Amino acid sequence: MELTASPESLDITSSRKQRVLILTTRTGGGHMNLAQSLKETLSAKYEVSIADPYPDILHNYYAGLSRHFLWFWDVQYRFTNNWPLSYVLHSVLTGGVKRPIADLLEKHKPDMLVTTHALLSFEVTRAMKQLDAKIPFACQLTDLEEVHTAWFTEKQADIYLAPTREIYHQALREGVKPACLYATGRPVRRQFLEVSASNRSETLTSLGLNPSMFTVFLQGGAKGSAGVDRIVKNILTVGVPMQIILAVGNNTTMASHFAGIERLAVLPFTEAIAPYMDASDLIMGKPGASFISEAFTLEKPFIATTFIPGQEAPNLRFIQKHNLGWVCLESEKLKPLLNSIFSNPKVMQEKIESIRAYRAWNIQANQAVLPLVERLLAV
Repeated sequence: MELTASPESLDITSSRKQRVLILTTRTGGGHMNLAQSLKETLSAKYEVSIADPYPDILHNYYAGLSRHFLWFWDVQYRFTNNWPLSYVLHSVLTGGVKRPIADLLEKHKPDMLVTTHALLSFEVTRAMKQLDAKIPFACQLTDLEEVHTAWFTEKQADIYLAPTREIYHQALREGVKPACLYATGRPVRRQFLEVSASNRSETLTSLGLNPSMFTVFLQGGAKGSAGVDRIVKNILTVGVPMQIILAVGNNTTMASHFAGIERLAVLPFTEAIAPYMDASDLIMGKPGASFISEAFTLEKPFIATTFIPGQEAPNLRFIQKHNLGWVCLESEKLKPLLNSIFSNPKVMQEKIESIRAYRAWNIQANQAVLPLVERLLAV
């Protein structure tokens, strides 16, 4: 299909506030959280919109595999994690998504494009080529230890924003030009930077929990109710006083299942999640890049209890390498680990000191994002 765009739809007009369009997908919450974080950073100077050009079928496909067929997701991820097959994957997807991308360009008339998903890096450049659109384009790379080769199938973006030093060096190995590559840290939503630790008592009291008790924030749903059952049992029978904030999202079945348990508060979906995570002593769950980054921004040690094979597996190494927490994938080993953490305050303090050092680097690196965009839009 031949794509066309009216000349005025792509005109950059100096009399208006410049527009940035962030393209992402709703395949998991992390990509959208990253897009929201960038929007908050860039909104200080630009009019920023977020859009998802992919149809619901892709979101449903990801949700189904990541919940029920992890083995197949892992096979698919590793099978396409190379240049030839990532090129084929991109080519197939581009045929279905370039028209929606063109429609979004017509609608938003952006002065700059940013993507937070590997399966838009190639697709955006192809759509712009079809439209003959000369719009600055940035790729915000996502994961912490390693990203999929699909990010680098075609290296046509004007700038690449690497969330960690590990991803910066991977991008160099993949052939991204050093002049286009910047280590800018992992952006997090403003609520995680502005939350006040002094509200811990109020937050826990509002949940019916004890403000003085050691508190675990547990991300529910990653293993389904059975997996969460085992983790909850291990926490509540650890032999020392602990309580749980169980985040169930929109899972009403899980909310009902865990309702009424002593020392456990069920937390349904809320946009303002930072105060609840900050009220905890430990954060526990699936090691998505956003979740880990939010935890270290709050200076909370993280325990990874499960993971999605493929993109999240390298994040386990990242946690251990930077001493941000622990990896405990076997539920029977959780109780001894929690006993050790609770009975040895020095262990927690060492983690917190490592976390503070990494947090400081990340926040400092984040300061480069807005100036880089300003420079690109000034050309």
